[in-house]
Amino acid sequence: MALTITARLIRSADTPHAAELDGQAGGDSWRVSWLPDRLLTRAQAEAAMSIAEAVGQMPSDCDPELYDDTFWTRVDARAAELGLAGPDAGVRALEPPPEASADE
Repeated sequence: MALTITARLIRSADTPHAAELDGQAGGDSWRVSWLPDRLLTRAQAEAAMSIAEAVGQMPSDCDPELYDDTFWTRVDARAAELGLAGPDAGVRALEPPPEASADE
């Protein structure tokens, strides 16, 4: 797993999701595509992207409930940084990102 992290963007080749510094909110406010209604700190954005990357690497034909316990321990720990349960965060991060508006 390797996130690409810049001053304004966090992304991974393993997920279509991304985190971006929110220029309108100012400071250390980030938006992550699978949590679009929340402003996050950089650390939380990295946690969210780590979750998206991890679930993005799961084989599509595997049963998530039977997936490696160590995997879910890591996802649970990262999700706790966001105030979420691991399975809930995993399901949300598996959803495709919302479509960008035509104005963007």
